[in-house]
Amino acid sequence: MWIRRLVVVINTLAIFQCILSQDVGDNCIANNQGLEGKCIEISQCEAAMKAIRNKKFHQFERCGFSGFEEVVCCPQTSNKIGENTNQNRGGNEISGNRAKRIADRECENIIARSIPPLDLHILGGEVASPGEFPHMVALGFDRGNGYEFDCGGSVLSSTYVLTAAHCVDTLDRIEPTIIRAGVVELGSNEWNPDTDVRIAQIILNPRYTRREKYHDLALLRLEQPLQFSSNLNAICLETNDEDPRTPLTITGWGKISNARDTRSNTLLKANVTAVPRGECTESYTNWRKLPSGISADQLCAGDPQGIRDTCQGDSGGPLVSTAPSGHSRLVGVTSFGRGCGSPVPGVYTRVARYLDWLERAVWPTDL
Repeated sequence: MWIRRLVVVINTLAIFQCILSQDVGDNCIANNQGLEGKCIEISQCEAAMKAIRNKKFHQFERCGFSGFEEVVCCPQTSNKIGENTNQNRGGNEISGNRAKRIADRECENIIARSIPPLDLHILGGEVASPGEFPHMVALGFDRGNGYEFDCGGSVLSSTYVLTAAHCVDTLDRIEPTIIRAGVVELGSNEWNPDTDVRIAQIILNPRYTRREKYHDLALLRLEQPLQFSSNLNAICLETNDEDPRTPLTITGWGKISNARDTRSNTLLKANVTAVPRGECTESYTNWRKLPSGISADQLCAGDPQGIRDTCQGDSGGPLVSTAPSGHSRLVGVTSFGRGCGSPVPGVYTRVARYLDWLERAVWPTDL
């Protein structure tokens, strides 16, 4: 009897496998409104998963099953969860009719509205020029004696800034209340209506915990939209999750001396290079807050000579790559390091691994 049951199970699995090979990837009609789609596993269809989260059910046509998972006709306007739809592993566009990621679509908008800065950039220098990093902001903390600018952040849209979770989940429980944007010189510690915008909401990445160094990201929703100019603009998000092969740039107003707690009032920049994950892990062995070592969600970068590095006060700031066209993409968010100005690479949260979360929060869409 058990042999007969085993044969039935094997035959059933074979049928499921047959359905998978015939249906996944096929063109289909998603619903009774004639919306075109493709057959994919339900867990990979953002539109279906969003409908289930909101309504407990979805209205898309069923294509079949993949194993025991439903295969649905996912509308082509919906991105497959976690899919980089318009770039291959080398970062080049893929031809076809697949929809672009929201992050890539918004990047086109950012580039279209970019206004070249009036000042020339200081090539090979350490001091940033006005408009060179228009996405860069400083986070202001009110501890009773004016604003202290202890962390950085990157503008993603007119109402959202991305920073590190540990910048807002602080030991003293004091959260940042403003951002200062569109400046190279921080200036005074008093409120400035020309550069400052209040923070309305802080959104920690849901996987972040203070006990560990992983998923170190937070979004800041602003009280009022930023007014973009040549000195202030959003930055494109990197959608390729491989280590970049091009030089990377770090920026910040953090410490400029190992010997003294001296911070820069002027935005500084430095070039670093990506460090392979295996090599980086060797520098962070036996860290209690890194029980799994350096994860795939993190990126290491540094200067082999130990001269250029991020330091205290630079947390939450951007790690960017710049294309030959001059447009930048946000690759990482400054998380932590082992001292400052050492050959040990700094660790950054890899932005491309969090695109689904970022897109849903910053650019929500309803199908």
